[in-house]
Amino acid sequence: MSLRKSPQLTPQLLAAARHNAQHSTGPRSPTAKQNSKLNALKHGAYVADENHHQAILALGEDPEQLQTLTQELLSAFGPGDALWEKQIEDLAWLYSRRERLERAQEGLRRRALQAVDDWQHRRQQEMARVTFDASQHEMLNVELSQSTDRGVALRKILSYLELVQEEIKQGSFRPRQYAVLEPLYRGMMGWRPALIFRLLHRFSDPVHLRDQREDEEYRQFILRETGDACEPPGEPERQELLRLLEEEIASVGEEFAYAEKANEERAAIERDACLAPEGETWRMMLRQEAALDRSIDRKVRILLRLRKEMTNPPVAPPGQDDAARTENIEEPLDTDISSLNSQCEGFTNPPIPPPISAKVSRVQMAPAGANGE
Repeated sequence: MSLRKSPQLTPQLLAAARHNAQHSTGPRSPTAKQNSKLNALKHGAYVADENHHQAILALGEDPEQLQTLTQELLSAFGPGDALWEKQIEDLAWLYSRRERLERAQEGLRRRALQAVDDWQHRRQQEMARVTFDASQHEMLNVELSQSTDRGVALRKILSYLELVQEEIKQGSFRPRQYAVLEPLYRGMMGWRPALIFRLLHRFSDPVHLRDQREDEEYRQFILRETGDACEPPGEPERQELLRLLEEEIASVGEEFAYAEKANEERAAIERDACLAPEGETWRMMLRQEAALDRSIDRKVRILLRLRKEMTNPPVAPPGQDDAARTENIEEPLDTDISSLNSQCEGFTNPPIPPPISAKVSRVQMAPAGANGE
């Protein structure tokens, strides 16, 4: 929230605001109005009839597909009067919206799958950055990035353990071995790593510092602080360190294999979950899908009753228009596209309607003189 106080609305300030508003009137020319009237277009579900063609183009669709679908429905239902053709056009528009909604749902699934692929790709890159050969001794002097992924962290520990093991086999000891391994075990120290660090500290730090100070006072200081004598350890300690490193490498390798298996299972679960996304957007799409299916069924009932009326025309009162005629042939329906959304607000998992193909096949298979449902 802004800390600036709103100015007091005075007559002078109000007059200035009205004067400035004259310079911001929006598009004025017909071309500008034509270009800006669909700026708020999102899904095209409630676009005005006169803007259908432009909305279809703006959404990346082909208007000829709608015309083709309209002609196919006209061929399936047969010819009729103006009211009949209007109902056919409305039905084609409903089917077009239904297909658009299906594309949107497929887009949500593909976006979720893309997120899983991106996550796996980033994990592979992190894994490659922490995987190196034990012969690359210079890696002890390189600071590698941290990762929150369990498998990547274990792979990093495994790489450094193998490198330190290789150096100790060659009889090479340096303080950097302890300095690199100790932060990797922070928060997960066990008895074996503790023994390894104790021996590494004895092989590295005291030997490194002994050449600088040989006095008895320093020896006593080391004995008090570490519990070890200042003299460097011998071959038995080196063999013990190698044995501990071998066991620790095997233990970390088992944990790494388990983490990789768990990651594969998680990736498979995430991919399966992409087939049924969650969230309010997905629930809204399912409500719209159910509403469109109800509206398509309603429109098909109207068409079938109109065809029955054309086959056996009733005696209509004089002066009755098409609107009254349509009201007479419509049977009461539970819901329509405007009321279904409000009724489905409380549903956590709205029912999934049947696919369009089943409805289209039912319409196309209806004979020219069939009765309504």
